[in-house]
Amino acid sequence: MSIHWLRAVLLLVLLSSFSAAQPQAEQASKQDLQALKGVVYMVGLASGAALLVSLGLLVARWRMGTVRARRFVLRGDEGQPIAQLVQGPDGGELELRDAEGEITAVLGSGLKLCDRAGRVRADLRLEDDRAPLLELYDERGKVRAGLSLSEDGAGSLAFYDETGRPRAGLGSGHAGAMRLSFFDAQGRLRQQSGIEDEEEPSFKLYDAQGEVRGSLSVRADGMTLLEMRDQDGHTRTIVGVLEDGIAWLGVLDDEQRFRAGLGVPTGGSPRLDFYDEEGETRASLHIDDQGRFKTDPDS
Repeated sequence: MSIHWLRAVLLLVLLSSFSAAQPQAEQASKQDLQALKGVVYMVGLASGAALLVSLGLLVARWRMGTVRARRFVLRGDEGQPIAQLVQGPDGGELELRDAEGEITAVLGSGLKLCDRAGRVRADLRLEDDRAPLLELYDERGKVRAGLSLSEDGAGSLAFYDETGRPRAGLGSGHAGAMRLSFFDAQGRLRQQSGIEDEEEPSFKLYDAQGEVRGSLSVRADGMTLLEMRDQDGHTRTIVGVLEDGIAWLGVLDDEQRFRAGLGVPTGGSPRLDFYDEEGETRASLHIDDQGRFKTDPDS
């Protein structure tokens, strides 16, 4: 047997073996592909189920209020923070920022408005008694004005100097009273005007010890009175127009007793009277109907 014949036989055997193995390989490949598809399907199904479960838990936690974080940040189109929910010293705070990222407002236990440097310039909040208060600050952080409402409903507007001391205030009292007050550099009341509780307009001047030294008022009976007092608070001089139209000047002693009075009635003649300690007229100077001076009221 020649070598060429042997080579031909071996070649036929190899070709026969390859032809027989090819269907088996194709069958094995199809089986592997089907198995791979099944694995991919199961993995996808498991992933989808896990995603649905996670979303369900997230929604459940959100609805039950159990989503927890130290802060939530809202960013603009360029990624800059424009709002932020954080934990502040008095609870949760919502910070609002401008286009440059600077804080312009803080909403928490109250409402704070800030300037471009981040300094608080306005603060609206509730006090410990739950009464509302609005304060305005200068660029150094000093309060310069405040608007408040007390628990009983009385409102007040206060103005402060550069050191934070009150210098002027407008406030409402009970029964419709409204007063405008001015204070000195030590915070002492020096001037006050307004409508008193009896609906009577008044104007008062105070000394450094807080005593009323002068007052101007219009009483309910129509009398207009200007009162001047001494350092002990005693009225010593009264100038006014009485209810019957008499223009009158009264002088009192330190015991609040009238000792002299000058008056001019409507359409009448001037009269000067002097009184004793009991209030009795002891001497008088007046002009009668004929234009003559009289010193005795009975003459």
